[in-house]
Amino acid sequence: MGQHTHRHRQAKPAKKGWQAKDPVLVPIASQIALRKAITVEKVPSTDFNDLLWIMAQESSGIVDSRNPSSTARGLFQLLRPQYELNPNGEKSFGNAIEECQGGIHYIYGRYHTASQARKFWEAHHWY
Repeated sequence: MGQHTHRHRQAKPAKKGWQAKDPVLVPIASQIALRKAITVEKVPSTDFNDLLWIMAQESSGIVDSRNPSSTARGLFQLLRPQYELNPNGEKSFGNAIEECQGGIHYIYGRYHTASQARKFWEAHHWY
């Protein structure tokens, strides 16, 4: 997978009383889309669990999920400046595989591995 340029999210302080969402609750269709995106993007299949965990925290696996208090959108809650990371930009929302691709581009572009992204997420509790 090539390098991706994009704007980074600002790190926020950890939320108090936060509880991780169980990735098992992510709909099967979103899990399948993530597996397909992993294949398309040539990401190691061993990263699936960390990517699924992040997806669960970000959107609960709901395709085209929208945050009412920001521009965050999709399975990985990309902000408007990051929509371009989707294969078809904003038009990718509603397509689970393309939303996963955008999330993968963001995660690997910023953290280089899904494991590093998950560690950062656990420390700062994005969302």
